[in-house]
Amino acid sequence: MTTLLDLPTDVLYTIFPYLDPADFLVLTSCTKTLHSYRQDPNYWRILTRTTFRIPPQPLLQADGARWQWLYRRLRTQTQLYTWGSNGCGNLGHGFLNVPRVSAGQHNWADINTRNIGWPRKVQLDDMPEPIGIVADVQCGVRRGRDRNSGIAQAKRLTFPSAYPSTTKNRHEPSTAIRQYSTGRAHILGLADDGKVWQWNNEESRLVKPLHVDVTQKVVTHVVAGWDRASMFVSGTGIVYWPYDTPLRAGNAEADAILIDTATVPGTALSQSRISRETSDTLGARIGEVTNHILLENYIVFITSLNKVFLYHAVFPLPDLDPPAPIEITAFYPSSSDCTFEIQDIQGSFRSFAIFTKSGDVLMGNRAMLDAFNSGIYDSTSTESSHPGPTVIPALQNNSITSIAFGDHHFQALRSDGTLLAYGADPQACGALGVGFPEGTGPLRGLIADHFSSNGTLGRNIGRQVWFDRLMQRWLGEMKEKAGMEGEAKSRGDMILPRRGQPAQNAAAVTAVGDYFEREGKKWEEGIVEEGGMGSYFVLKVAAAGWHTAALVLVDEEQAERSRQMHVVRDKADDGVKAEKYDWHGGTWEDIDAPWDQLSKALMWLRDSIWRLVRMFLGLREGDKKVEAEQKDMNQEEQGDPTKYTWNDQPFPRLRMANGEVMPGGIEITE
Repeated sequence: MTTLLDLPTDVLYTIFPYLDPADFLVLTSCTKTLHSYRQDPNYWRILTRTTFRIPPQPLLQADGARWQWLYRRLRTQTQLYTWGSNGCGNLGHGFLNVPRVSAGQHNWADINTRNIGWPRKVQLDDMPEPIGIVADVQCGVRRGRDRNSGIAQAKRLTFPSAYPSTTKNRHEPSTAIRQYSTGRAHILGLADDGKVWQWNNEESRLVKPLHVDVTQKVVTHVVAGWDRASMFVSGTGIVYWPYDTPLRAGNAEADAILIDTATVPGTALSQSRISRETSDTLGARIGEVTNHILLENYIVFITSLNKVFLYHAVFPLPDLDPPAPIEITAFYPSSSDCTFEIQDIQGSFRSFAIFTKSGDVLMGNRAMLDAFNSGIYDSTSTESSHPGPTVIPALQNNSITSIAFGDHHFQALRSDGTLLAYGADPQACGALGVGFPEGTGPLRGLIADHFSSNGTLGRNIGRQVWFDRLMQRWLGEMKEKAGMEGEAKSRGDMILPRRGQPAQNAAAVTAVGDYFEREGKKWEEGIVEEGGMGSYFVLKVAAAGWHTAALVLVDEEQAERSRQMHVVRDKADDGVKAEKYDWHGGTWEDIDAPWDQLSKALMWLRDSIWRLVRMFLGLREGDKKVEAEQKDMNQEEQGDPTKYTWNDQPFPRLRMANGEVMPGGIEITE
């Protein structure tokens, strides 16, 4: 009699997806042979993606243990963090009214009325309607006359009345979005039944190409870009159109957009059809398209033949003899002996990255695309007009799974859930997530422009983004030591930007940034086992313009154990009196000087008037969140009786890369 174990392996793999997790775990516990399938990556990947509608992640397809871990934790530990420019109130926190800090108080939040310099958790529980489990996040950029409108709270994307929305208890194939993509000022969504939806300024329309029958062909995915929208249609190829296409005159179906589209030549073939094509056809030379992205003016795609192509996305295309895609040869190895296998392409606006199976991350930009498009690219030239790929050593073979590009910065996500920030922080908006140039940023290696508020990390230098607020306090207290009169002031003068003072010493700022980067990696030593997951595991990162968002799995119990590891003792044991602060952050104890009392009273009056004005204008929701957080921080940071390991540590004296030693009277920290 034939048993289950007698079945071929491919048959078992076909059966597994039909089992729920409990049945699958019971089955794989029956015998030693079946137990070997317990972390089958195909089963856990399909289960996780279908349950939580997670987008494809080509670089993680074979990691069964990771997919199983994600499935277990996504239900309870997902939190959304955002940071960067909040001038439009568009980071999920509303318009922030940050109370001015009184004399004698600390403000290490790196937050002001327009910008957020550290990752800040979005309070999803405060939204008008339940959000549910957040499984993906993307970023866009708002432009034009709506630039200052902002989004104070999350808003559900709606559908025309003729198409009922999918709910928790009712599945509607036409409105259940299985994949979506965010562009400059529009969103595309692909429904379970293959319908393509587009939202412009919260107005939804069903996309119906005039010359492509999407009812008879399968739309595999949609991609929104800077100035174009696109879909990949099996048997047709990459189809694109301007995202702001107006409704056509005479359109009888008000819920749909009848649009003229263009198709990228040579992108229609599948792998099965390529084998039947002659080698001299355009499709055979290109191969099967495996992924594509939309940048400013360009479509860039990779194929099954390990090739990279660009297409100048002009619209409309000429009726006769449309241009063919141009192969980007700059990424290919110079030696034919090198193994080169492309796995993925990611990018936005003017930047993109190629990921290879060997772990290489090769980045390109708009200048490279322009050079290839104009036919002037020269791989042997060193001129800036012929740029080659950017290769950052720290990203090579470092388990990088995704890169999110903003205008001037990018964030690289590693497979262990850590996030690295690179690039610049324009106008001190906080897009990097390592603090402001005039805040705690210099302790992370952020160099401020002496004539502006811009900040920049050193060339090819990345800094890990920290999510624990106690680490923020640690940096804040160390910065205070560097700014106070005393032994450390001479070192503080080298790294802290001050108006009217000489510019920062770049070597000193980099050395200090390297020091705190190393110390930060030790934050959870002894708590997280080698190879284990950290307390803050970044699942997805997105960026656009001057802001960033991250979807983070937070193990709060483990994070609290890590915090306790940095506690020495209660300051009350030393006879130190803990001051009490009201919810505005002002202290009402130990104020003996009449002028101090008058100053406090005037500041309270000013803040009260400002709150009343904002209440009248209907801007109080964001204020309440910030005031509550400021109250917590003041209670923790000002009245906190806890003594931490760094309280008695001096600001470090370091040896810089040029061999010089920072001034001071303490020993050098090697």
